[in-house]
Amino acid sequence: MKTITNNIVKNVVAIGYGSRLCGDDGVGQAVAEAIVAWNLPNVRAIASHQLTPEMVDILVTVDLAIFIDACPTDDSLSVRVYPIELAKSGSTIGHYCEPKMLLAIAQALYGYHPQAWLVTIPALDFSLGDRLSCVAQNGMTEALKELERLIRFDTAA
Repeated sequence: MKTITNNIVKNVVAIGYGSRLCGDDGVGQAVAEAIVAWNLPNVRAIASHQLTPEMVDILVTVDLAIFIDACPTDDSLSVRVYPIELAKSGSTIGHYCEPKMLLAIAQALYGYHPQAWLVTIPALDFSLGDRLSCVAQNGMTEALKELERLIRFDTAA
């Protein structure tokens, strides 16, 4: 795995989420685990089955949050990167939250939320199993390049 060598001056968290037991849905976690292997200073990567309200405590300690998830593909096989805005309203479902809800909770409780991005990876196969399709594997490679760019660009001094 390639190593990023620039100095990271901001605190970053990358949260990859999805079920490792449902094929391509686990690609977010796989990406987070790859980021851990980069061993970057000030960059924390978390692989999780789902986003939970408890993650707000992590978000308020960083300058940049990047969420990584599988996205059922239509005709596009490209990784997409979106800025995330605060949720205007809504609620959590049990312990599950969308990224914009986590940011809104952080803002409501702490008066702060980090800049945030959502990286979606094309996915085809959500059946039971722990293997990624070729589409998800290719998306993972592309996503890691996008994440490297986000971390370098958004953390430049």
